[in-house]
Amino acid sequence: MLPKQDIMLKLAEIEESLNQLEQSVYDRISMEEKVEGSKLSGKIEELEDRLSIVESRAEAIINRREHSYLVQKLELSYKTS
Repeated sequence: MLPKQDIMLKLAEIEESLNQLEQSVYDRISMEEKVEGSKLSGKIEELEDRLSIVESRAEAIINRREHSYLVQKLELSYKTS
């Protein structure tokens, strides 16, 4: 082969290698984004569950306070009448 043809062949091989490397990097980034997205979704779901528990507890505390306040008010009303 002529030197020019050798050089062109090597350049074509290098270009093909670069294309494969680019695709490999793209695939890996895409996979990592999916994994990170999945992890993030899991964390969001966990936080939503914890928030729901906290809201339920807060609602229970508020209901007890309201009930306690009403009982005290009725007792006071009964004592004063």
